[in-house]
Amino acid sequence: MEKIYCGNAKSIQTQHGDLQKISMSKDDVNKIVKYMKDNNSDWINIVVKERQTPSQKGMTHYLEVDQWKPNSGGGGNGDLPF
Repeated sequence: MEKIYCGNAKSIQTQHGDLQKISMSKDDVNKIVKYMKDNNSDWINIVVKERQTPSQKGMTHYLEVDQWKPNSGGGGNGDLPF
């Protein structure tokens, strides 16, 4: 499964604590909409991940669509591993 990157973020310190300022382009938003349409979804999870080194524009994080889906099989037997 190919990763879907959809924006950047910058960690900013304020008097009330750290926050993440998120930046998305029109193309980033279109990637999100396409993923939702392709998966017939009304909901999306996006993960904010820290960069190894900040970008030239000072971005400290990047955004990625969380494509995880639960197994539809469910196992069925009800046995727990513990």
